Amino acid sequence: MITRGAVCLNRARTVLRRGALDHGRYLLPKIRAITVSSPFKYLWLKTVKGVDLTQHCARCLVGAYSKEVSNTTERAENIPLEDSVYYLCGVALPYNWHRNYHLAFRPCPGSAIDFESNGIHVVIEDAERLPVSAEYIDPDDPHVNAKAYSTCRNWQFAHYYAKHLMR
Repeated sequence: MITRGAVCLNRARTVLRRGALDHGRYLLPKIRAITVSSPFKYLWLKTVKGVDLTQHCARCLVGAYSKEVSNTTERAENIPLEDSVYYLCGVALPYNWHRNYHLAFRPCPGSAIDFESNGIHVVIEDAERLPVSAEYIDPDDPHVNAKAYSTCRNWQFAHYYAKHLMR
């Protein structure tokens, strides 16, 4: 079985062979464009360097917030990113969880994300989407039956991160 990381690594090697380097390193991901056409109470982009599964919502994803994306963002272009996992989250205004926005991604040279949902359209170069799904929740987690945790997409992704990306 070829894992998602192996596919990305093979793509990176291909890009490297073609000479697509950024000062001797792989190209780092970049948000080519983000357009926000719906109101959001909260809108944030965060690096994910670790997780705290005792928390839910943004607090379960350990990392720094980007100053480039906020609930006042209508359009932004060419936002450089680090070599990190990222999470882009929007909480709809007025609140309706069906209208929230969730996108987890990581660097993957040569790949691109073009994702539109619930009033946000984002194009990200040299990155690949990561899954956000309840299927990754550890059934033995002490918070698994708490609705605030189990329905939280940030927390669902935190479980994926803990299982598949923790170093």
